[in-house]
Amino acid sequence: MKTLSFVFRPQVSILYNKGISKSNTELIVNSVIIHFVMEMDERVFSALAASNEEWTAHASDTEALLDMKEDIALVEGQIASQQDEIASQRDEIASQQAEIASQQAELGILRSQQDQLMLQQEEVARQRDKITMLEEAVQKMQEAQAAVAATSSESIPQCAANEHAAESEDTISDTDTDTGKGDK
Repeated sequence: MKTLSFVFRPQVSILYNKGISKSNTELIVNSVIIHFVMEMDERVFSALAASNEEWTAHASDTEALLDMKEDIALVEGQIASQQDEIASQRDEIASQQAEIASQQAELGILRSQQDQLMLQQEEVARQRDKITMLEEAVQKMQEAQAAVAATSSESIPQCAANEHAAESEDTISDTDTDTGKGDK
């Protein structure tokens, strides 16, 4: 019962004092009177409870019941709070799962792009190999052409000299033919 009086004392006191007090002095006097009356009520109830428990059994039962109801209300409040927290955590989990799914999709796209990039790099490497082979072939052809040109330039003067000699012989034989020496 004490818990009940502690709960209702301030509320009753405030309402009563606001209703009838017109000055600070009256407010203090009324507060002291209310406090005194409440204390007397508790002491009378305690005396009755000590002298005859049957008279106050229902009040004790009511007090126990109220205590249990307060405990139940407190537990229900805790349960509601925990359920709200669980719902909040479920929402957060759902949000995180959606974010994970989004990141997995992005990861799939990135892996696909990575595979494409690797294929492109392999193609670039093959093209470089082809270019290297072509450059080597061009270089060999240029070397062969240079060798042919060098060989041709050495043989060209000899050929020109041979042709000049052959022309000279032709000219000599033509002159011999004209002079009649060639008939002998």
